[in-house]
Amino acid sequence: MPEIQGDREIHSERTALQYNPRGPPPQVDFHSPLWNQAFTFGIAFITTLMMAFTIFFAYNCSLEHPVAPFLIFKSPSTSILVLNIVSQLTIFCLSEMTIWVLEALRWALASSLGGIPAYTFLALSRATSAVGVLFLMLGRNERGVRRDGHRLWGGQRYSLFRSN
Repeated sequence: MPEIQGDREIHSERTALQYNPRGPPPQVDFHSPLWNQAFTFGIAFITTLMMAFTIFFAYNCSLEHPVAPFLIFKSPSTSILVLNIVSQLTIFCLSEMTIWVLEALRWALASSLGGIPAYTFLALSRATSAVGVLFLMLGRNERGVRRDGHRLWGGQRYSLFRSN
């Protein structure tokens, strides 16, 4: 039920702000675009470190005279186990980095002046499962199967699902 204020009815908080006699609401201080993606940059940095360490560890273990002898274990099976664990962590970091980059891309495209179609928005979403991405990629529109944006981005997401 609307409130009566003077001779005007207030239907919602938004209209209440429009009729605010004290002036506009205070300005919101938004962070810079780089600061908004700080977590994505952090994931990228951790992924880079993990990948570099994995490559160096594998290379170091394969040398006859290792560069870093403290990274060589007495038992070869322990070295293989550590290499397996480190490579799995690297793959996990790569997967997470890809998800976060696609999420940032999704919102950047959605908030642009041209916007993006809903199919592309759904295909880039982390909430859409592999089966959902596959259905979006293989679905037909009124002009038949074409090369659309959601098929391109969905294909990249589907290849990410298949690699995990």
